[in-house]
Amino acid sequence: MYKDMQNRKAPFGISKRQMSPDATGQRLSGHLPHWNPKRCILKFLFLAAFIFIQSTALADTVFLKDGQEIKGIVVEEYIDRIKFSTMDGEIEILKSDIKDILYDLRVQNLIKLGDFHKQKGNQARAYIYYRKACRTDPSFEPAKIRYLQLRSIMLNLPYEQLEKQIEKRKAVLRASRGLAKAEEGIPVTLEEKLKKFIGIRLISRDERPYVNKVYSGSPAYLAGIKKDDYIIAVWNRLTGYMQLQDVCDMILSAKTGEANLTIERTLKLIEEKDTKYTKGGVASLGLYVDVREKGLTITRILGNSVAKKCGLLESDVIDKIADQSTRYMPVNEAVNLIESLGSDAEITIHRDVTLWKGRG
Repeated sequence: MYKDMQNRKAPFGISKRQMSPDATGQRLSGHLPHWNPKRCILKFLFLAAFIFIQSTALADTVFLKDGQEIKGIVVEEYIDRIKFSTMDGEIEILKSDIKDILYDLRVQNLIKLGDFHKQKGNQARAYIYYRKACRTDPSFEPAKIRYLQLRSIMLNLPYEQLEKQIEKRKAVLRASRGLAKAEEGIPVTLEEKLKKFIGIRLISRDERPYVNKVYSGSPAYLAGIKKDDYIIAVWNRLTGYMQLQDVCDMILSAKTGEANLTIERTLKLIEEKDTKYTKGGVASLGLYVDVREKGLTITRILGNSVAKKCGLLESDVIDKIADQSTRYMPVNEAVNLIESLGSDAEITIHRDVTLWKGRG
């Protein structure tokens, strides 16, 4: 009995010394003559304060210019606005109305500092913050993308500077010889540059860059980009509401010739009869999904399956199922939705692709 008392945990607000056995046994029966109510109340208040701090800290805070503060999570960030998820649903906030954003995660605040210095032209300072962000959370995709992009630029700076000097000399020679600026075979317009170096034709549709044509054998073709794709991000920077010229400049200005794009594609699943599905996947489609950092992600595709024949790949992020957003959708609900739609199932996916700019 004494050993049981030694191993027994003390009730909230009571020390083990107060639980020691005595001759009367009163402390075993619940009579607590040494119970300290003041101490118990203080502990309770401390616990409540801790829970409150934890619950309020797990959110991004948007500070508006009119003095308002809104808590939630930044789910998408465009050139002129953000999409902000709050307790009352998603809202869009124009950046012109925002004074500052305080992110919940330290890695996001480090990225923000890096972006600030990069915009000011201080690449060395930006590189330090991106590297810190990447080391803080190596799995955080925005940190990794920014760090790798800026590192590749800085490593190739001497080559780029030399190339610019050569181009200046060529321009002087052309001018001295009285040659026209637009020499034969040298692309001038953005459309010509995209065709020559990337191998695509872009137009604006629904305020997003839309792939109107892909030229066979081009870098875009080899990277797997297809007609009717949307380019929704360049180096993880969302292209929605961005001018088409700015998107083209982002793709073409890759210092190392490498460009990381995120495409959006809608595919129709041709489902076989007698569908059987399991938790996390639709067996007859050979498709398995799970919720990852970027959203509802395809984790496995079986060989020679319907999913593979339709062009789905592992690591594709399913953005919509039959025009229904999957952002807050549980895995089982997504599986049931695909199964219920059958052969009419249309899936919109996001896919990261890397292409290497050609030299024409």
